[in-house]
Amino acid sequence: MSVPKFDLVIVGGGSAGLELARMATRSELNVALIEQGVSSGRHIFQRIPLMVGKIIGNSHFVDVWRSVPLMSAGGFARPILAGRGLGGSSRINGNVAYAGPRRRYTQVYDKIGLNFSDILRELSPDASNAAPRVHTWTDCLSELFLKATVADGARLLDDPDDDFFGASPLHVNTRWGLRHNHLEAFYRQAQKSKLTIVHGNAKELIFTDSRVSGVVLVNGTEIHAQEIIVSAGAIGSPTLLLHSGIGDSAMLRRAGIAGKLDQPHVGRHLKDHANLRIPFSCPEHDTLNQKTRGFKALAEGFKFLTGQSDTILRGPGASAGLNVEWDNPYRIQLVHFTQDRSQVGTKGIVFEKIRGASLGMYALWPYSEGSVELTSKELRIDPGFLTDQRDMTTTLHALSHARNLIFQMGFAPHSNHIDDETLIRTGVYSGYHLIGSNRMARTARDGVVAPDFRVHGIDGLSICDASVMPDHLSSHSYLATIAQARMLGRQRGWI
Repeated sequence: MSVPKFDLVIVGGGSAGLELARMATRSELNVALIEQGVSSGRHIFQRIPLMVGKIIGNSHFVDVWRSVPLMSAGGFARPILAGRGLGGSSRINGNVAYAGPRRRYTQVYDKIGLNFSDILRELSPDASNAAPRVHTWTDCLSELFLKATVADGARLLDDPDDDFFGASPLHVNTRWGLRHNHLEAFYRQAQKSKLTIVHGNAKELIFTDSRVSGVVLVNGTEIHAQEIIVSAGAIGSPTLLLHSGIGDSAMLRRAGIAGKLDQPHVGRHLKDHANLRIPFSCPEHDTLNQKTRGFKALAEGFKFLTGQSDTILRGPGASAGLNVEWDNPYRIQLVHFTQDRSQVGTKGIVFEKIRGASLGMYALWPYSEGSVELTSKELRIDPGFLTDQRDMTTTLHALSHARNLIFQMGFAPHSNHIDDETLIRTGVYSGYHLIGSNRMARTARDGVVAPDFRVHGIDGLSICDASVMPDHLSSHSYLATIAQARMLGRQRGWI
């Protein structure tokens, strides 16, 4: 079955896909937006920021993969997550809103010839069309953390995007205490008469000679357009290309897929923030471990319903962070709970009952790279955690720094009976900030897409999502992903 031809097909209704559809329809293009997930983003657990922890493992809202066993990280697999449905991961992420420092964009994109200055101004908190950004809730524990960072030599920042390295309360995408995912702006601003939303799973791309002319869905439906933009994320986008015969020819041959374009960079250079958390006891402070139970939980619900700003429900469970400029910069973040990570499942995060909290940390610009590959039987995801020794060195330094901050706060980290390197290798987990698996480069020798987001060597096909980022741009990838979409829209004359 085939449907009428469109000007543009966008595969993936996550943050980048929605932003592209918004801009393209307002430029009078007829757009088909394909999204496999059917959740509308209106579930109460998606609207209240903290409650997303209850659905983080639910396959109705989240795509859940397992990595390959990671020999560089304890030898066992890790869960890899991405949001399903319109809005993608912006509906299930930590809601933290940092575009990243301008100088980092200069570092990454100068060699490619792109300048993001105007786009970053558009994404600043005071821009007229920017998503809302407010400080999350804080409490005494948050103040202790921020005071400890200042005592340790850090500066307090009002807007971390202006001067990234320092400490600040978290900035979050909320309005009136509710999550503002990218679906909200899309519903308000897209020209709906020019938009067709197709709920389905893209199987492969359709070729007409050397040009991509459409997409075939798993159910056999074909959708044709003058241009196809793949925006299915750092896992989904390379997977679709590989299934379509675009990738390393030897890998495709082993997987039994007929090759269309030999492009070994597809699925390579995958990067993620390898998070580590260390718990500490804070006997005189209630944390989420206590505030999410019994009468204290009811009190938090009352504060939320009556519009009070100091309730835990308005934030992601973390409240403040510190970005440290070092040989390889890193981030430390205050997390108001402790958990047994082995218990994260379909019912979400399970908080422990002790009076405790955690400091999380990770290298901001990791060197380690992983991959997305196909075999004849399965998809293989390897985030490559700590495969580059420089990332281990950075995490060891961050761990020492975090312990010092805990002592400065007047507490003590939980004791360990293993050495620090083993603690790190067995304890790291995905930050769910995956990028780079279709990285941008000037030539096909170095990457998959050109600076105009078009795939090297194929007409009619572009990619625009976190997978094209040549490297990490921020501590959190949501606004950096929107920046990619805005850049493509500017190049095409849509804004």
